[in-house]
Order: sequence, then C-alpha cells, then structure tokens
Amino acid sequence: MFELDELAYRSSALKWSPTGKFLFVLTLLMSSLLAKSMIVPMLVLVAGVLLLGYFIRFRFPKIIGIIILESLGMIVLGGVVIAAVTPGLTIWSVDLGVFVLTFSDTGISTASLVTLRALAGVSVMLFFATSTPIPHFADMLVRLKVPKEFTELMVLVYRYSFMLLDEAGRMHLAAQCRLGFHGRLNSVKTYAKMMTGIFIRSIETAERSNLGMQCRNYQSNIGMLREPKGMSYAWAAICVMSFLLLLQLNDICVRSGILMG
Repeated sequence: MFELDELAYRSSALKWSPTGKFLFVLTLLMSSLLAKSMIVPMLVLVAGVLLLGYFIRFRFPKIIGIIILESLGMIVLGGVVIAAVTPGLTIWSVDLGVFVLTFSDTGISTASLVTLRALAGVSVMLFFATSTPIPHFADMLVRLKVPKEFTELMVLVYRYSFMLLDEAGRMHLAAQCRLGFHGRLNSVKTYAKMMTGIFIRSIETAERSNLGMQCRNYQSNIGMLREPKGMSYAWAAICVMSFLLLLQLNDICVRSGILMG
C-alpha cells in the first residue's frame, strides 16, 4: 500500500480529478464487461497499458511487480481451465498420460473473452491505483457522498499505519541486535513477542490519539495541503462518449461476427 501510494505521488496524472479518473476507469470496465466481442476488451487493455506506460513508465516497485506477475499467471491459468472444461466441438486435445486435456471451440472463445476482460480490468485499475493517493481517494469518496465514518476510518488507518510500521522496524532492529533471530525456534518466539508488542503499542497509540483529537476539537475533516480537483463537465463528457463509442463498436462487431466471444 505504501509503495503504491509513493508511486501515485510521483505520477504525472496526480493533478487529475480523482473522481474523473474513477468514473473513466469504471466506464472502461463496464464497457469491457458488457461487450460480447473481444475487440472492446482489447481496446480497453491497450488503453490501460498506454496510460501506465505514459504516466509511470512501468516502473513498479519490486514487490508490486511480483504481485502483478502472479495475478497475470492466475488469469492465464484460469483461462486455460475455462477452455478445458467448457463443452463444445473439440478442436485440440493433449494426452497427458493420466488424462486427456481437450479444448473445444466454445471453450477457447469463452476463455479468450474472459482473459481479455480480466487483463483489461487489471490494466485500468492499476492506472487508477498508481495515480491516486489514499487521501485523494478518500476525498473522492466524500464527494460521492459515501458515509463520512467510512472515509474517516480509512484515512486514520492509512496515517497511523506508518507509525506502526516504523515501530515494527525499530523492534525488529532491536531484536537483531540481541540475536533474537538466531535459530528457527528463537525466531518464532521473537516474532511472537514482536506481534504482541505491536498490538499493545497500537492500543496505546489509539488511546493517546483519541484523547489528542478530542483536545483539538477534531471534526472528522480530511486535511490536505492541496485539495484535488473535483469532477468537471469535461470528465463527464469523456466518460459518456467513451461508453457510447465502445458500445457502438461492440454492436458493429456483433453484427459483423468479428472476434466474437
């Protein structure tokens, strides 16, 4: 979460309206899910990849890159399973010794459509996640009339997570200096003590923070140095036009029978 947030603050799309970006991404997702032709998910996938390439140059942190690769592997594996279990006219089979893996025409077309939809969704959601910090996302939820308690809780968890992470780092360093990780059994005991200590520190921090906020007359406001831009008519027009154009393209492809799922 912290690495994604740091990446979002470096994004060229940081100054864009969070609400506009969210509705645009939601428009692309809905267009991809409603389409019966593979052309629309392919276009959404290309749009998501181009946005990622332009604004962050695909410079993901190592851990985020590993998670993305694992997700892509699961999507592809899921597509293979769908292609293998969907009944239809068999067009290809593989004898694995224990059993024969068969792929039907219906299974391959369905798996291709599902895989493209999943990849398209991942690409556009990654664009939103890598260009919208958590405080901007919370501000967007407030503008969309999401209950104030939910956004307040999300922001507080986000802000105090840094304190707990810093405390965990100090406890880990102290344990290393005392040879607390010498041996597997000793490491398990040390990690157990660390988790207990972090839990107790989190309760103490919550009590002190609650008292401090009450003394400062905290009114559940999301304080930011620069508030993000709100929704504009231009973003609304872009979302509506994109949705209508993609649906029209889908209808043309369906009537023509081009890359049908």
